[in-house]
Amino acid sequence: MNSNLCWVDEITSLIFDLDGVLIHSRSAHARAFQEVLSGYGIHDFDYDDFAGWRTPEVFRAIFCDRYKGEVSDVMISQCSQRKSQRARDLIAAEHPIEPDCAPIVRELACRYRLALASSASRQSVDSFLECTGLGDAFRFSFSGDDVRLAKPDPEIFTRSIAALEAQPQECVVIEDAVAGITAARRAGAHGIGFGTTNAGALFAAGAGCVVGSLRELAGLLVRA
Repeated sequence: MNSNLCWVDEITSLIFDLDGVLIHSRSAHARAFQEVLSGYGIHDFDYDDFAGWRTPEVFRAIFCDRYKGEVSDVMISQCSQRKSQRARDLIAAEHPIEPDCAPIVRELACRYRLALASSASRQSVDSFLECTGLGDAFRFSFSGDDVRLAKPDPEIFTRSIAALEAQPQECVVIEDAVAGITAARRAGAHGIGFGTTNAGALFAAGAGCVVGSLRELAGLLVRA
């Protein structure tokens, strides 16, 4: 689904989100959150409301709303650790990597400078890079642990752009979440939405186009 892509020929750098783009871990993260929250009597968690958020911020938002007061950092940390470990276990068992992920990323790395910018933990980012062997394809990687502010704040993308030694208008961010596209646009970069089920919202957030697969993305960029 394309709109005006006159800027594609000017792109020198690609910044990839991880969850929902390179790895389809949404169901694992949703299940992990649900399992931890159920222990606190919370059974109405909807992961779609928090896509792109860092794990501690999800727990803080939910608990503060539910308990109408201050929640201890210790409680947030313990819940976050339990959730992250459970999600990693589910991902390791399911191995939900996007089809043709490694060869397509390497193909794109021959034409563009690549960075990985994820709200996931550093451990989750490093685990993905290790299991796919793509550590050398990305010039830089940033995790949720590496930044102070989470998406939709543009911090993770402004840092990625600076690390790539690029200008914002030369960069395109590939994101499946509205918060991610919003952050990319705030950083001055272009955005390509990933996943057609949320296409309308991604376009509304500022995506220049929406693709349904890495193969479609590669075809779009390689033709440029």
